[in-house]
Amino acid sequence: MNSIDAQNVIDKTEQTLLAYCKQQGLFKSGDRVIVACSGGADSMALLLFLLRCRRALSIEVLATHVNHGIRGAAADRDEAFVSRFCEDRAIELFVYNAKRAGVTVPDSPSEEWARNLRYDWFDELASREEAHIATAHTMSDQVETVLLRMARGTGLHGLGGIQPHRGVYVRPLLCLTRAETEAYCAALGQSYVQDETNARDTYARNRVRHDAVPALISVNPAAERCIGRLCRQMQQLDAWLAAEAAALLQAAATSCGYDLQVLRDADGPVLDAALHSLVAPVRDAEEKYVSLLRFLVIKGEGALQLTPDVTFKVQKGVAGKELVRIAPSGAAPAPAPPQPALPGVYHLPGGYTVALRVEKYEEFLKNAPIFKKDLNCCADYAKINKNILLRTRQPGDDYRPRDRHVRKTLKKYYNELAVPMKDRPLLPLLADGSEVIWLWGSGFADGFAPDRFTREVLVIRTEKTEV
Repeated sequence: MNSIDAQNVIDKTEQTLLAYCKQQGLFKSGDRVIVACSGGADSMALLLFLLRCRRALSIEVLATHVNHGIRGAAADRDEAFVSRFCEDRAIELFVYNAKRAGVTVPDSPSEEWARNLRYDWFDELASREEAHIATAHTMSDQVETVLLRMARGTGLHGLGGIQPHRGVYVRPLLCLTRAETEAYCAALGQSYVQDETNARDTYARNRVRHDAVPALISVNPAAERCIGRLCRQMQQLDAWLAAEAAALLQAAATSCGYDLQVLRDADGPVLDAALHSLVAPVRDAEEKYVSLLRFLVIKGEGALQLTPDVTFKVQKGVAGKELVRIAPSGAAPAPAPPQPALPGVYHLPGGYTVALRVEKYEEFLKNAPIFKKDLNCCADYAKINKNILLRTRQPGDDYRPRDRHVRKTLKKYYNELAVPMKDRPLLPLLADGSEVIWLWGSGFADGFAPDRFTREVLVIRTEKTEV
């Protein structure tokens, strides 16, 4: 590749990635981003891109490497390669070596075992360093994932594939194929390591990669891009359906369950999505559990035990209405599924009630006593993303307490306030991605207060009843 061609590849790749990061809202100014770097072409491309474009993205870039302890000298070589790269460029690197950490490695470790090891470390690291984790999943990985899910049985949500943003995890390379990341490394003159296990057909993903994907590309050279486009369309459709499902559950919500008649009146796909969101916090939302719960709703009687601690059952409620109720058998109730934070009144598990209202700021000032606690319950509506969610805590959440000009992980902030561990899973909050903009008991985050330019305010009132 001559220098002109190389520069064209570099420019095109970086423009594509920067546009994708902006479109998906993957980064905010000042974010700390830890790149999960194996040393392979994809992760080296990701690390190089973020290093080269960190000023444009206004982020701090760090790295982490996981040595699973299952490939002997080859794994140690990969660890040394990544360590040397980071040392030469003064990049802070966090290495997790399973054997040095005292982890017992199974005789025949599965892909699932290795993945759990990595993500347990990533979760811990993200929390400790108050950072996001950037993984190098590409469009090629997306295609393999969707094909595997289709073969094993999946629904609409599964067809969406890998999400560009989930909790603390961001995936900036989902708009590139594996061939494009390799071309980017080549254009920059960057070497990378090869994991020899990728050439073996021991794992199902490798068989899909070596056989199914080439067969599809032989039919259509743009097959990967076509499937990637389908995934984006399914993600959009799934997000719309999730919003409809959340609205259904809100309409059906009572103080002690969900009104069966409201659920029965919903369109089938919306009802299924709503039931899926009820099952998901309790256990894997397999089709059979959603189907069983649907049968219970239609029949109007019976119970469905999902775990030893959680049972869904139909019973008579207030005014004789039939209700679907989560009966926790002594355990804490499951959190409500995340839902769009639209104006209205929300009755949530644990006895929490949250009322959201948008009103003219001058009317709010005229009708509300002006105490600090009242101002904490309102925010400039123009400063708020209208796609915020009402939900409970998730890994990677952070919060900026009002008037303190600092950002804290939600876990650290709860610790600072001495919030009991038993209360934390159900405390309601409003969030824009992983940024908590309103928190039960603390009010709106720093930066959302009304000012002299404010025209409308989002007002939140809360109530807690004993359950």
